Amino acid sequence: MRPLIVCLLLFGSALAQAPRKDTVVTHFFRRTAGHIASDGGYSIPLSSGGSLWLMGDSHIDDFDPATGTVPCLFQVRNAALSQPRGDWDWHHTTTLTGNGPGIKSYLKNNPNDLYFTWPSGGIQIKDTIYIYCNSMKNAESKLEGFGFARTGNDFMAKVTFPDMKVAGYTTLQDFDSIGFGVGFIQEGRWVYVYGQKVTGIRVDLFVARFDERQPCGPWQFWDGAAWSADVHKIKPIAHQSGIDGTFQVTKIDGRYLLLSSALSVGCDQGKDIYAATARKLTGPFSTPQTIYTIDDTVQGHYPFFYLATAHPEDINGDGLLFTYSINGYGTCAATCVNGRMNPDYYRLKAFRLPLASIK
Repeated sequence: MRPLIVCLLLFGSALAQAPRKDTVVTHFFRRTAGHIASDGGYSIPLSSGGSLWLMGDSHIDDFDPATGTVPCLFQVRNAALSQPRGDWDWHHTTTLTGNGPGIKSYLKNNPNDLYFTWPSGGIQIKDTIYIYCNSMKNAESKLEGFGFARTGNDFMAKVTFPDMKVAGYTTLQDFDSIGFGVGFIQEGRWVYVYGQKVTGIRVDLFVARFDERQPCGPWQFWDGAAWSADVHKIKPIAHQSGIDGTFQVTKIDGRYLLLSSALSVGCDQGKDIYAATARKLTGPFSTPQTIYTIDDTVQGHYPFFYLATAHPEDINGDGLLFTYSINGYGTCAATCVNGRMNPDYYRLKAFRLPLASIK
């Protein structure tokens, strides 16, 4: 075979395996009514074939069409989007929020707005959707980092399907500072839930499980050799250093996929998304490989970004769907002007990667 033909074939093969931006899904989050902008983006596949998207701090109905802007500050601490099967027209998606009192977040188990939750992942079991809720509070001291802190035990929200009404909350057991909910995988009657603990720039990954008949406990924890009822015996199944602290685990094509991203706590910092795989749900995982480099620049600057998330319920000819959150450009570019900003600086972005590229 002539060298030119060989080069063209290799080039074509490389293109077939390359990640591609998904402009359809990215545009799905460019809304002008209801949910306007937010971070988050965990999705729960529903028995109807649709998806429930779980969002963090969100702008709701605050888009100004004359300027194309929103206020720089969101109004609710979480919201959700109920998406029909395979329908990427945002007009057909229902925005879910609460009725208060106070901040009208969709998931809210405390009337005191000092306390709030950011939802992680979840799972539908029969006619109920279970959503893992991180128990958070507004920081009372400048020493508490980004203006928020964990408080008390996390809890599980119960949402009835198909009406998507919040039916109640159950406080979960003490997880010894591990934040679970970064992955839900059901195999038989067991639901496996992944969690993480951040220590400095090191993030450890753990796995627990519950019987589908008792989602709110008691849970069992992997101790490196067997399942234990004692959370203090839990052992990490993977760890990474220098990442942003947002692991996500899902099952795809018979393998367990672990996502992470480069350390980013501000503008012009990390910009890579990594993937590792395992044949068993308890690991070991392969060496992380870069699968995507974000290019969402403004005036040549990169945003604060995080929450790389895979959505195995959505695979098409271009591959598996991934999203990630961006959260402004900090001090690198003036994006909040006179109290208003472009909502695109706080919206999910999407790309796809062929399954053959996930090794």
